[in-house]
Amino acid sequence: MSDPYLEAVGKPLKGVGRHPVFGKVLKWDGSISFLGDVDPERGVLKKDGQEMPLKDIILVFHEGAGSTVGSYVIYNLRIFDNAPLAFILSKADAIITIGCILANIPLVNKIDTETMKEISTDDLIEVDPGTGRVRLFKKNR
Repeated sequence: MSDPYLEAVGKPLKGVGRHPVFGKVLKWDGSISFLGDVDPERGVLKKDGQEMPLKDIILVFHEGAGSTVGSYVIYNLRIFDNAPLAFILSKADAIITIGCILANIPLVNKIDTETMKEISTDDLIEVDPGTGRVRLFKKNR
């Protein structure tokens, strides 16, 4: 693999995930409400008339919005075998954090604004859940 385009370190969710994960990005510029925006049985994010698959991707978004039921929606993504490989956020709240703990989904929080601007859908990213290191490999370099 080539050298990363960009590296950043955020705050990892300790104890969730042991090994780095590598995958394709689905990025949403804004907040996601897991109650309403996500269908865990089908494994899709539904926003602005689009349906985007969540299974085996790295979900990148700014912050969560909405109900405490969102934690259980994240957990149900795992139950229905539709879970993302990892979450990367600017600002994770308790709902998302608890959902990631329940579903055993690595989470890296507090990624800086400049790094978030550089990440795009279909980019390739490696996430180290132990250190919070995020390595971005641009799709079109």
